[in-house]
Amino acid sequence: MATCIAASNPAQASGRSARRHRAGQCACANTTDTANPMDPTTAALAPYEAGTNEGTNQYTTMSEKPWGYEDFCKFIADKGQDPETLTFAWGVTSNPHGGFWNKIWGVRPKTAKDSGDPLWPVIQPAQPVIVKIKRPTVQPVRTMKLAMKGADTQIGFRRLADGTMDPFHDDAAMAVFVEACAHFQPDVIQILGDFLDFASQGRFAQEAGFALTTQASLDRGHLFLAILRAACPNARIVIIEGNHDKRMQNFVEANALAAFGLKRAGLPESWPVMSLPYLLRLDELNIQYVDAYPAATDWDNDLTRNIHGTKANSKGSTTAQYVTDLPHINTWAGHTHRTEITYKSVLGARGETVESYSANPGCLCRTDGAVPSVHGAIGADGTAARIVEDWQQGFGMAYYNDTESWPFVYRIRNGRALIGGQEIAA
Repeated sequence: MATCIAASNPAQASGRSARRHRAGQCACANTTDTANPMDPTTAALAPYEAGTNEGTNQYTTMSEKPWGYEDFCKFIADKGQDPETLTFAWGVTSNPHGGFWNKIWGVRPKTAKDSGDPLWPVIQPAQPVIVKIKRPTVQPVRTMKLAMKGADTQIGFRRLADGTMDPFHDDAAMAVFVEACAHFQPDVIQILGDFLDFASQGRFAQEAGFALTTQASLDRGHLFLAILRAACPNARIVIIEGNHDKRMQNFVEANALAAFGLKRAGLPESWPVMSLPYLLRLDELNIQYVDAYPAATDWDNDLTRNIHGTKANSKGSTTAQYVTDLPHINTWAGHTHRTEITYKSVLGARGETVESYSANPGCLCRTDGAVPSVHGAIGADGTAARIVEDWQQGFGMAYYNDTESWPFVYRIRNGRALIGGQEIAA
């Protein structure tokens, strides 16, 4: 049992200590050995325990010697909780009448913030996959080279209230494109931009459903490219940067400028770790990435360029604008999600006829309102409203040599395409 100074040495006790002793408010007032406040093994709950409005707990207990961290952990364990799963603050105050007050407060379960882990999952390079195609690859004999064009896959997701992921891309249309490439074994395959949508990195109004979808988009994009590479092992595959693909770079520059351009140690020639080529593991698939939208360009020959594009004429032909602006070269462009070809003939330098064209292969994304757009809308539950976009799914083919280019555009409808009367299905 503890004895206060007023009981052990009345001559040295202050008037306040004497009054507390006479009133039975001092340490020696408790005569029950099993509740001795100087014994930490019997004073675990005495004399103070409380909760707070923030959902945390706090305790104060007395001991003969000051507690250390291990003592507080034992105290928490004695209360039936695992100290490894909790966060808390603690301190010790000496008691002028002898012993120490051991105080612990803010006791609550650890969160990602407390443990040092990120509050949201960290964006990582796409999950690598290995794809094997059983059918043999037969390289056809052609008199001209063949380039196949796909555009605007807009790979991305909207997370719905029940946790399911509603895709922006169209798996069936993408499968038709892969099947067509596998059938024709082109020399070059070009994705004309907006390969990923990156809705959560965009500058427009954000939807709750965009959150936590970036990693899934990267994984799906890598899977599609791995399948495409396995189907066409000998083709040169190129992704031309579009405005949506550029969103990741813009996002880093706007929100984490110090991280812009960071590369893996010892690899100065590699892509930055927050770049699309690195996150999609393009080097592992031997796929080329042409960046710096809107200047990003890949050429079939000296007269035929491939870009994502900046023009969008909602009330007329966009390809007509390209061929009018640059009538002496051919232009393949995406961006508008509409299949079209426009030809133009102009006078050459020596009075000859110079013919050129501009073509758009259409899109490989959904066209039913799922893709965020100026016409799209979402309901109160976060699902996209079904609308009719003036978009068409499709892909393009260009047979070319050093001086010529012959364009063709093929529609995809409900997971089917017709080429020369032959059906290609997903």
